[in-house]
Amino acid sequence: MTTNDDTELSLGFSDIKNHEGYEGIVNTKDNDQVKDLADLPNDLFLLVSSYLSPQDCVLCRRVNRTWFGAFTNVHVSWNFMRWHFARSREMRRAAGELSETPDWARIFAKVARRYYYLRSAKPRLVEKVDVMQETAGHNGSFKGVAPWKRWLRWNDNTAAFQHRDPTWCMDDGLLVYQEAISERYVAHDLETRNRFSVPFDNSDKTVRRLRLTSGVLVIEWCERKPYHQLNDREVVHRHFATAFDVRRRSSSSASSEIQFSWDITFRSEWKIHFLGLPLNNHDRFFTAHTSTHYALYLWQPNRSPWGEEDPLEQLTIWDISKPSSYRSSLDPTGANKPTSSSGERGPTVIHRFTWRDLEHLCLRQRHTPTLREVLLDDANVYIHEEEHRWLVGQHSSLSPPRHHQVRCTGIPFSGMGPRWFNECCADGDVHMSFCPNAGSLSRTLENKPPGFDETGHETWPGWAPCWRHEEFPYLTVSDAVDAGAGVRVVARQCFMMEALSSFVLPKISVQEERHSSSEEDEDEVSEVRFADEMWWELLGKGKIAGDERWIVGEDYDGKVTIVRF
Repeated sequence: MTTNDDTELSLGFSDIKNHEGYEGIVNTKDNDQVKDLADLPNDLFLLVSSYLSPQDCVLCRRVNRTWFGAFTNVHVSWNFMRWHFARSREMRRAAGELSETPDWARIFAKVARRYYYLRSAKPRLVEKVDVMQETAGHNGSFKGVAPWKRWLRWNDNTAAFQHRDPTWCMDDGLLVYQEAISERYVAHDLETRNRFSVPFDNSDKTVRRLRLTSGVLVIEWCERKPYHQLNDREVVHRHFATAFDVRRRSSSSASSEIQFSWDITFRSEWKIHFLGLPLNNHDRFFTAHTSTHYALYLWQPNRSPWGEEDPLEQLTIWDISKPSSYRSSLDPTGANKPTSSSGERGPTVIHRFTWRDLEHLCLRQRHTPTLREVLLDDANVYIHEEEHRWLVGQHSSLSPPRHHQVRCTGIPFSGMGPRWFNECCADGDVHMSFCPNAGSLSRTLENKPPGFDETGHETWPGWAPCWRHEEFPYLTVSDAVDAGAGVRVVARQCFMMEALSSFVLPKISVQEERHSSSEEDEDEVSEVRFADEMWWELLGKGKIAGDERWIVGEDYDGKVTIVRF
């Protein structure tokens, strides 16, 4: 899908450089010979061109050869990037991902085109990818962990509060999924459009969840064949997690940009439950990982014959930093498990929080669970919980909050030490400011505690998820945050207030933080909305991911949608 705007902003640089008279520098004639903008001295030319928009700077190249030479000058183009796109990916990673002599003229045109579509909330190109879908029964290749049985209801309108896990994952421009035809797992580089095989043998395996973050791909799976009989009606399947290191590898190229490929190598495999779990919609586990640690919160109905009712709950933390070739799935008895003194020990449990520990930390979920997700940093685990006044269902609260309550509890891996707690009830005031962090893009992007690694692209997991209710009664279903670029894509849906008594169409919008010209003023946050039909293209599974270059979601037909800017 190419428009006239796209054509005007994408110039044929290989042909233009062959123009007769192309010098690539700004004219520096004497003042009495100045007859055109391009004839101005360099400093005056930069002063005048600083008032032009990025699109005008690119379109000015089409006036004539002289203007083309002036507006494609390497120093001028670099100043354009510095003025208009200082937080873009190209500027942040110029030292590592560009050659010693970057073609800033070509880079500026590409970035200007990208931000033209991004700031207009219009896709430049929409692509579809067929992926393997979750199927009913126990013999499918994917069986996601069921969300809690609770949903939103207002009058006769209902909406999902939590969605099932998608069959794909994405991070840093790499999309991992199972191909619908070949049924093999591949990693799709969205920038180069190359596909790389993931060395995961999925034969006789059912994947429960897959997640890519911090340069590590973790696939949680179980054996399709039951391991043993749990009771008269249920069987259990052994559950494992397999970790792969995902690294970009640079290669030389004749172009001004360094070309990259991906190396995906096996790191380790470990059993995530000592006995096994049934493949049903009752037993649930929530997981998270970093490059060095893995956490699992287990919640199971109590099947005790002695009449005990409270569910079984446990939080386990693993150290997965050490690679190992040992595969526990191939050693059911554990006879060949490496010893602690060997260099092949692999993942090890560093702490288990029992139900008593969780109750002491006020984290036990019981029969009305509020757990939304588990997150990690280098030394702590964070439990995100939420409740809503309009929740109904088996797991909904018997005493709902006034509006929408979110909280985060952080505890050290060791279990010893102070507990971090952050909560917001969105109680609001007469001015409809339901959440004190409403419009908190700056907090989402920048505000981090001392010691947090600010070089990464991830946001700090210790804040309560106020992003879910920052525009109450709108509920933020999902968002994609590019903290380095100051860009956030948000998807929200809403029940209207009782006075209007109608359901509002959901919306997807782009937020961008732009630096103010005055040091005393706060950075300006602009927001623009996508067309309504984009919701049905991206929110089929209630999840979006991406950065300033693209947004990835799933449509209601089960196909992954890639929206390129």
